[in-house]
Amino acid sequence: MNTYRGFLAMAVLACAAVIPPVFASAEVVASLTAKKVVAAPDGKPAFQSAEKASPGDVIEYQAVYTNQNRGPIKNLVPTMPIPAGMEYVPGSAKPAQVLASLDGKKFEPVPLKRTVALPNGKQEIREVPYSEYRVLRWNGSDLAPNGSLSVSARTKMSDVSSPSANGAQAASEKPAVGAARKGGKS
Repeated sequence: MNTYRGFLAMAVLACAAVIPPVFASAEVVASLTAKKVVAAPDGKPAFQSAEKASPGDVIEYQAVYTNQNRGPIKNLVPTMPIPAGMEYVPGSAKPAQVLASLDGKKFEPVPLKRTVALPNGKQEIREVPYSEYRVLRWNGSDLAPNGSLSVSARTKMSDVSSPSANGAQAASEKPAVGAARKGGKS
C-alpha cells in the first residue's frame, strides 16, 4: 500500500518552487488538499483521509489560491500537475473547462488527441489515454484582494504493475500546485 504521508508539507514546498517569482511579492498563497473518494451508504461520494491509497483508489485534489495582497491579481492561471502513477478522471475537473498537457508546456482542451500511424500506413486521430495526462490548467482569472479561487480534479491510482503506471514509485509522488501569468506559452 502506498502512502501520502507528509503530503501537505511536500505540496507547500513544491508549490513555492512552481509559482513564478512574479507571485513572490504578490502574496498569493496556494494550498492543496487530497482526499480519498469513497461511496457513502446512500451511494453519494464521501471523503476519507488520503493518507493511504491503493491501486484503483480515487483521490480528489483541491487547490485553493488566496490573494493576500491589497490589490487585485490579474490573470492567475491555476495549474495542477498529476503525479505519475495517477490517471485523470475525465469530467471531474472543477471548473469543468480545463486544459491538459502531456509535458507541462503545450496545453489543449480535454480530451487530448493525437495522430497515430496505423500498420497500413494511414493516419488516424485518436484520444490520448488519460493516464498520460501530466498537468491540468484552468483559464486565467482575476483575483480580488482577499479573494480566493478553488480548482479541483480527481485522479485514479494506477495499478503499479501495469505498463501505464509510469513507474513503481509513482503513487508516492505528491503533486505541486502552481500558478502562472496568462500570456505565457500554453
